[in-house]
Amino acid sequence: MDEIENVEKAVQAGHEHREDMARWLALEVLMSDEIVERDEVLWDRLSVLQETIEEKLRAKTGGTHVREE
Repeated sequence: MDEIENVEKAVQAGHEHREDMARWLALEVLMSDEIVERDEVLWDRLSVLQETIEEKLRAKTGGTHVREE
């Protein structure tokens, strides 16, 4: 699959799963806050919630997990 097809799939998924993607993005913004970054428990809980949303989206879209290195 080429880059254009990947982008088209991502845009289509964005339209179909707007609420989940908005939640994921909101968590990403929260997790970048200085106060949240200093609170390990809160950051871990938000991270777990974000992972849950990612897994849900992957299941809906047939996507695969891309490991960050």
